[in-house]
Amino acid sequence: MPPNVRIGASSWTSEAWWGRLYPERLAEGERLAWYARLYDTVEVDATYYAPPSPFLVDGWRRKTPEGFRFALKVPRELIDPRNAPSPGAIPRFVETVRRLGPKLGPLLLQFPPSFAPGRPAEAPPNLDVLAGRLAEFPDDLRVAVELRHRGWYEGRTRPRLLDLLARSRRALAWSSLTYVDIPPEVTSDWAYLRFIGDHETVPASEHGARRVDRTAETKRWADRLRTEDLPEAWAFFNNHYEGYAPDSMNVFRQELGLAAIDHRGPLARETLDTA
Repeated sequence: MPPNVRIGASSWTSEAWWGRLYPERLAEGERLAWYARLYDTVEVDATYYAPPSPFLVDGWRRKTPEGFRFALKVPRELIDPRNAPSPGAIPRFVETVRRLGPKLGPLLLQFPPSFAPGRPAEAPPNLDVLAGRLAEFPDDLRVAVELRHRGWYEGRTRPRLLDLLARSRRALAWSSLTYVDIPPEVTSDWAYLRFIGDHETVPASEHGARRVDRTAETKRWADRLRTEDLPEAWAFFNNHYEGYAPDSMNVFRQELGLAAIDHRGPLARETLDTA
């Protein structure tokens, strides 16, 4: 098992966490600081929809303790397979997120399910598109790639994809999705795991408790991670995976032999302090 494993949630803004992980009276702007009292990393989902401002990034840095790390989704407009980003857009994004300093963790390139490689029997044209997007990110940044079309993992496309990622030292995201099996292939000296689920099995209206037991699947990914001699790994859980990310994170921690995090303990103590 990697000696440095960071395990967090796919965001810190879940409405289902009020009264569970967050006290009801906690101000919205204080949720990140509260979250960072418990966990040492988070995946920022909001950056997928729009690049963050320097002011926003500076606020994240100030509100979190030393040692905390942010994994950021790259804005979808910057990796749109159909339209190249405007000149300078990716360098501006990189410059902005570098304001996090040592708190900057991996960047995730999440491509849509519609991004297919082409027919497996031919040289996949979109492999060149992927290579071009990867080349626009500096080599010193950790970059993980999530491809949601099964064609990337079939036929002759699969070894070509793995070769591209290995040559560019980018990680293939090991993502648990309900509609495609992503192989846990190692293409870098670190791993990036995403426990996503889907919006239909556990809709947002049912978040706040574990509604589905995916312990067997969680164990399978934990077992795979243990077999690799990697110095570093990152794992992020979505509420849609089982219903309540903090509980799912603890299942994964225990499968790796790590202590569970008492995410209700601080809430209980806060309640006692104000009684």
